[in-house]
Order: sequence, then C-alpha cells, then structure tokens
Amino acid sequence: MASLVILKQVDGRFEKTSVNASTFLGTRPQQGVQFVFAKWDLLGKDNHLRDLICSDWAYPPMLWTKTCREANGYAGSARGLDKDQKTLVDTSWFQFLVKQLRAGANTFQQEYVYEWYEMEFFMYVLSSGASVAFCIDTPPAFQNGLLEALNSGRNDPPKDAMAFLQCAVVAEVSRLYDVSVWTLRDKVRELEKIRSAARYLESGLDFPRLHDLARHIIHTCEVLSVAADTVNTLLVDHRSSSGKACECAGASGHSPNPNCPHTEMRFWLGLLQNFGRRAKSLNERLSHEITLGFNLVVQRDTRATMEISSAARSDSASMKTIAVVTLAFLPATFVCTIFSMSFFTLNVDDATGEKHWMMSDRFWIYWVITVPLTVLTLICWWYGQHRGDKQGKAREPSWKSEGP
Repeated sequence: MASLVILKQVDGRFEKTSVNASTFLGTRPQQGVQFVFAKWDLLGKDNHLRDLICSDWAYPPMLWTKTCREANGYAGSARGLDKDQKTLVDTSWFQFLVKQLRAGANTFQQEYVYEWYEMEFFMYVLSSGASVAFCIDTPPAFQNGLLEALNSGRNDPPKDAMAFLQCAVVAEVSRLYDVSVWTLRDKVRELEKIRSAARYLESGLDFPRLHDLARHIIHTCEVLSVAADTVNTLLVDHRSSSGKACECAGASGHSPNPNCPHTEMRFWLGLLQNFGRRAKSLNERLSHEITLGFNLVVQRDTRATMEISSAARSDSASMKTIAVVTLAFLPATFVCTIFSMSFFTLNVDDATGEKHWMMSDRFWIYWVITVPLTVLTLICWWYGQHRGDKQGKAREPSWKSEGP
C-alpha cells in the first residue's frame, strides 16, 4: 500500500507520521501547515494518484512531462479557485538540482561517486491558512534538517503561509548546496596539497580523472546559477500573484520586518549567489592545477629528452672517433692486403744459428702508396661531412624568410 511521510504540527511541534497516499490526497486540508514527502515514482507512475493530485490539488499536469522532469530547474505560481469553485487557492511549484559527491574518496585511487538530488516542490495554500508543501524526491538529510529547523523556530502560525513554506524549503536546499560546494572544495584542496608533496609526478597524474572532477564542478556552477534564478522568480511571483508588494520590502518607507519569510529568502538568495561564485572559483583553481600538472609533465619529459639527447651526442662523438681511427688505418690495411706485401723476414745464420729480422729495401714503396691514399681518404670523408652539414642547414626554414 502506497504511503506518504508527513510533517504535521502537533501541540506546537512538528512530528513525522506516515499516512495512506490515496486517503491523504482524497482529503482536503482543514488547518495548519503540513509537509508531505513522496517519491516521484509513486505519484508519477500511479495513474489514480496522479489524477487525484491534478484534479483535487491543482497540480499542473505539465510537471509530469519528461521536459520538466529532466529540466535543471523551474519555478511557477498560480492563483485560482479549488475544485468546488468556492475557496481561493494559491499554488507554487519549483525544482532544484543538487549534485553531491561522496566525501573521503582518495583523489587518485578511487572513482568519484556522486548522486543527483532532483527535488521537486509543490505548495498548496488555501485562503483559510491551511497549507501543504509536497516535497518530491528529497534526500533524508533534507527531511531531517527541515524537521529540526521547524521545531527550532517560531511556533506561532505564519501570516503568509506560502512565503513560510517556500522559505523553509529554500533554507534546507541552500544547506544542501553548501555541503555540495564544500565537498568539491575538499577535492580541489586535496589536489593542491598533493602537488606540494614529494614525488608528485611519480605518483601518476590521471588527467581524465581531473577533467572528470572539472565536469562535476561545472555542473554545480550550472545548477547554482539556476537555483538563484529560481529563488528570485519565487520572490517576483509572490508580488505578482498577491497583487501587492511584500510588507518586508520597505517599499512603503518602513524598515523591513526581520521576521518576514521574504527577508530570509533574500538572505538565502544572496548565499546561493555566493555559492555560485565559490564554485566558479573552484573551477578556475582546478583548471590551473590541470594546466600546471600538464606543464610539469612536459617539463619532466623535456628534461628526460635532453638527457637522452646528451647521451646520444656523447655516443655519437665516440662512434665518430672510432670511425676516424678505423678510416685512418683502412687504406694501409687495404694496400697490404691487395699487394700481399711482406717487408720483414726472419733469417737464420747457417754458421752460427742466430736469428735476426731482415727488412726489405723496397719498404718505401708501401709508404709512398699508403700515405697519399690515407690523406686522400680523410680529405674525402671531411668534404662529405662538411657538404652534408651545409645541405642540412640550407633545408632548415628561416624565420626571416617566412615573414610575419
């Protein structure tokens, strides 16, 4: 059996109770202020309950559409007669989205886990003062915070029930936004602390995850901007629907009433705008961290490349030395090999048996051929190297020839 959770004032304090959904929606509110918590799946997928809330509670049918359901926020209001065409009814509907990241997850080791709070609100206020606020798909923190706030405030009946309901909801939603923004701030601050730690680059920078965090911050900036517009619309709609300016606005020359809900709503509106500015600042800080991390990685890779290049140049110089030495001895070896020159012989004296080396008297022929050939070979090698360097420089583009 479908049931609804209700906050109802009993003996000056709000208490949480549970009632049958069909019974509650089929009964007209008689007196007092009530907050009803429901799930969108319960009301949206049950045709009987959906028809009942639209016909008996003046709930706009357009809010069931996919367009409104998937919107990032909206606000509206209306004034008319109830289904019996006897009692004046004020209605107001609006939506807030909050993106909440789970706190405590390590920035580099775990995936970001988050949850969307897609909260819809509908206010139904009779001219007699009886009023009901439908809170759809609100998290448990919202319900508990609202109950605590209601019981810690003034217990006397509100003069403007619609403003009271809206202000109570906006206050709790603002607290959810505050937690959301501070959770993101902790993530960004954690990145900044890791950067100052030792072995920052060695820990491994996961740029896709950093951009994923940036995506969450951008979403928060968006919904905060829309939330501020929504609250501003509620304040403007109150004046247009009631036909007069709020008494707390000071339009008549009197000082604003500090107990008027609209004064408090303007305060929460200012806080929401400030939350939005903080979210934008977090986005800029994270953007700077991503840019700095990328530059540090590039700097590290550049240093490694320079070290490799230096080692390669050293190896190249060594190989060039070996090549020159080899080139210097190659012509002499070639001459000896091709002409089978043997200028030294070991002779044995037959009389004494002594051994001694004998050098050919034509040894000069070897030097006459070898020395010019070696010099010519080295000159050819030097000329080839010099010509290659000149051609390489000629192929390099010049900034002077490219123009501005």
